[in-house]
Amino acid sequence: MRLSAAASAVMATPALFKMKMARAQEGGDPVFDSIVGVIEDGVGLDYSPTTGAERKVVPSACWQCVARDGILCFVEDGRLEHIEGNPKLLRTNGKLCPKGQAGADQVYDPDRLMFPMKRVGKRGEGKWKKISWDEAINELGGKLKELKDAGTPEKFMFHYGRMKASASKIIKSFFLTGYGTGTIGNHTAICESAKWTAQEITWGKHYDVCDVENAGMILIFGSNPLETHTNHLPLAQRILGAIGKGTKVVTVDPRLSNTAARSSQWIPIKPGTDLAVMLAMCYHIVDQGLVPTEGKDFVNNWGGTTMADLTDFLNNPKDHVPDNLKGEQPAGGYTPDWAAGLSGVDAGTIKTLAEEYAAASPGSCMIAYRGVSQHYNGVQGERASLMLDALLGNINVVGGRVYAVGAPWSYKKTYPAPSSSGVKKLKIIDGDTYALPSHHASHQVLRMIKDNPDMRPEIYMSYCYTPVYANGNVQENIDILKDETMIPYSVNCNTSYDESAALADLILPDATYLERWDYEDMVSMNMVPEYYIRQPAVGPLGEARDFKDVLYPLAEVIGDADLIETMKFKTAEEFVKAACNDTEDVKAVGGFEYMKEHGAYVPDVEPKYMGHMKEVDPGDYHLDDATGAYWDATQNEDGTWPDYRTSSKSYKKYKGQKIGDKAYAGFKPDKLNKSGLFELWSPLLDAKGWPGFPAWMMAPEHKNMADDELILTTFKVSTQIHSRSQNCKYLTELYHDNPGWMNPVTAEKFGVKDGDEVELTPQTMDNGGVPASSGGSMKFVVKVTNAILPGVFAVSHHLGHWEYGRYASGNKNPLIAEQADHEAGDRDLGLKWWDTYGRHPNWVIPNAGDPIGGSLRFMDTVVKVAKA
Repeated sequence: MRLSAAASAVMATPALFKMKMARAQEGGDPVFDSIVGVIEDGVGLDYSPTTGAERKVVPSACWQCVARDGILCFVEDGRLEHIEGNPKLLRTNGKLCPKGQAGADQVYDPDRLMFPMKRVGKRGEGKWKKISWDEAINELGGKLKELKDAGTPEKFMFHYGRMKASASKIIKSFFLTGYGTGTIGNHTAICESAKWTAQEITWGKHYDVCDVENAGMILIFGSNPLETHTNHLPLAQRILGAIGKGTKVVTVDPRLSNTAARSSQWIPIKPGTDLAVMLAMCYHIVDQGLVPTEGKDFVNNWGGTTMADLTDFLNNPKDHVPDNLKGEQPAGGYTPDWAAGLSGVDAGTIKTLAEEYAAASPGSCMIAYRGVSQHYNGVQGERASLMLDALLGNINVVGGRVYAVGAPWSYKKTYPAPSSSGVKKLKIIDGDTYALPSHHASHQVLRMIKDNPDMRPEIYMSYCYTPVYANGNVQENIDILKDETMIPYSVNCNTSYDESAALADLILPDATYLERWDYEDMVSMNMVPEYYIRQPAVGPLGEARDFKDVLYPLAEVIGDADLIETMKFKTAEEFVKAACNDTEDVKAVGGFEYMKEHGAYVPDVEPKYMGHMKEVDPGDYHLDDATGAYWDATQNEDGTWPDYRTSSKSYKKYKGQKIGDKAYAGFKPDKLNKSGLFELWSPLLDAKGWPGFPAWMMAPEHKNMADDELILTTFKVSTQIHSRSQNCKYLTELYHDNPGWMNPVTAEKFGVKDGDEVELTPQTMDNGGVPASSGGSMKFVVKVTNAILPGVFAVSHHLGHWEYGRYASGNKNPLIAEQADHEAGDRDLGLKWWDTYGRHPNWVIPNAGDPIGGSLRFMDTVVKVAKA
C-alpha cells in the first residue's frame, strides 16, 4: 500500500482525523471510510494505458463551478489526460464530480479562442480579423489612457462573473482600484444575492456552512445539493454519508430532484411559498412550547429582539408590517392552516415537519438556496430560514448552521493594495429601485446604460461573464450591446467565442483555469481554514493569456506611474508566490514550494464552532448605546458621538458586541451597518420601509393567476455548470436537451401529451415597483411527469446556446480556419453525434429583481401556456 499524498491528507489534520476515527469506531463513518479507500487505492498515481509510463501529477484547483475543489492533474507528453480530486483537502476527501473530471475539455475545446480578435464588420455581424497581443494591448490601453488622462476613469466599466480569491484581489483590488474606477459589476444578482443580502442583514457574513455530517436532521428548502450547490461536492458527499448513517433528510421543492429522490421525504410546494411554510413552522414550534432552552437564550441574548416580541410577531403579524403589507397578513397569525392554503402543503405535514425538526434540535440544520431566494420574497425567505434555526438553537453549533471559515491569505507584506479613496463610479450597478442591493443588480446594468445617457461607460468590458445569455430579457441585452451609441467600445475577455464575445469590438483570449495561477479560499465543511492553490497543468495553448498577466502591460501603456507601481508584480504567479510566503501558516510548512508540490495545506486546528462567543478586549473603542456595538469611532467636534447605524461604512470599524457586561466577537458585519447581533428584527430593513421581521410577502403576479397560466421555474443538473460548460463534449454528450417538465394533471388540462410543444408567453413582472417585460414568447417541448407539482412548468437553465462552439450550439468559432492545428487536437470531434442543443428560458424571463436585494426573480415568472 502506497500512502503518499493521500496519507498526509489525514495526517496533516490530527484533530479532525481523531474525530473521524472516533466516529468510525462508534459504528462507521462513510466519509472516513472514503478517505481510507483513497489511501489504499494509492491516489496520486496514474499510468498511460498505452506505454505504461507514470504520468506527471500537478496539484491544482478546479474552477468548473464555484466550489473550486482541489484537484490532481495528470499530464503525459505535455497533454492533460486525466483529473482527479486532491486528497490533501478534507473538504473533498479526494473526490471529484463529473463536472470537474470534464475540465480537460475546456483546454482542448476545438472552438476555444486562441488569439486576440478585432471586429471588422458591423457589431454582431460575426466578421473578425486576427491581431497580435501588442495590437490588442495598445488599442485597449490607449483608450483606457484617454479616460484616465481626462479624469474620468469611472467611464471604464468592468463586468465580471466568476472572479474569486487572488483573481479578485489582483484584478479588482489592485488594477481597477489603482486605475481609479469603481464602476464594477458582478453576476451575483443572477445567482444568490437575495440569500447573501439576507444573511448580511441578519448575521453579517454572507456565507454559511451546514454541518450536515453531524446533524440530527437535515431540512432542505429550494436546493438540490446532491447535483449542484455553491459548495457542491463537499456538501453532497456529507449528505450521502449522513443518509447512510440514518439521518432523516427532508426536501421541500416543487420538483422531485435527485436530492428529493434520495431524501427520507419529498414535500412538493408551490413556488414562492417557502417563506409561508417556514413562518408556520416557527409559529407551531412556539405555539406548542417546543423551543429549547438554547433557542430561547440565543434569541433573547443575541437575536436583537426578545422571545416575547418574536412570539407576538408570529401571532399578530399585522402589527409588525407597514400599511401596504397589512392586507396580506393573516389575522390569526402564521398558522399551519394559513400556510397550507398558500403553499399546497398539508397543515398536518407542516406541523409534523416542525415537530420533528424541533425534536432533532439543537444540532440540526436547514439548507436553503435559489428555490427560496430567487423570488419576490427571497430576502425574507432566507431570513425566515435563519429565524427557524435561531429559535431551535442551531446557529454556530455542531450539526447546525455555522459561520463559514475560510483561509486567511496574506499578501500585504510584499504587495500592499492601493487605497480606494477617491475612486469614482457610475451609478449604474445597483439598479434604481431596490432597498438594499448589497451585491448590486448585475442584470439591470445594460438597462441602466440604455435609460441613463449621462451615466454610460465609454468602455464596457466583460470577463468570465456572458450578460447576453445569463441575464433575463435576452433580446434587450442583444439590442443594447449591439448599439454603439449606448456602448461605444466593448471588450470581451473569454476562453470561448460565446454570445457576448460575438457582440464585442475586441476579444482577448483568456487562459483556461487549468493554465493559470491563483490561490484559493473556499470555505471548509470541517470549519477549519484550508489553503490551496491553482497552478497550470499545462501552459496556455496558442496565444491565450491569463488576463491577470495582461494587466501589467496594460498599466505600462496607460502610463500612470502610481498604477505601474501598484502592479509591480508582473504575473499572477508572482502574486501567488508572495501570498504563500507571506501567510504564516503556509510559510511555516515551506511556503510556495510546498504548495506547488502538494497543492494544499490544512493546519492542525480544532473546528471553529460558536465563534461569536469569543471574548474580546473592547479597549478604548466607542460603545454605541443603541446597538451595543464597539467600533472605532471618532468623536464629533461638539463632543457628541456619530451614530453607528447611519455613519458611512461604520461596519468596517466594528470591533465587538456588548452582551451583559462582556464584549464578544459577535456576528461581525460585512457589507452593511449591522451590529454584532444576530438581528432577527432588522433596523436596517425597518429604516427602508420594509418589515423588520421576515413577514409574509406574496409575488404580485401570483395573486390573481388565470386558468391558462403556470409558474415557470428553472433548475440545474449534475452534468452541466451554469452557462459555461456546454463546450465540454463529455458533459454535453450526457445532457444536450431540456424539455419542460409538466405534471400529468396540468398536461391534461392543456390537452398536451409527452413530446408535444407548448408556447409560453410571460406576464409583465414587478421590478422593485416598476414593470419589467421580456417582450416575447417561445416554444418548449413538454416532458409529462409526476416529478413536478401541478401548476408549474420547470426548465433546466443550461442549454439553448446559439454561439459557444460546435458542442454547445453547432456553430464554429468564426476564425476556426486560422487555428486548424488546435482543432485537429480534439480527438473526438468527428464522433459528435447530437444535433440538439436545447432551449434557453431566459428569452422569456424578464429582468425583474426582488424589491429588497435586487436579485433576479428566476422562479417567479408567470407564463400563459398554449399548445403549439
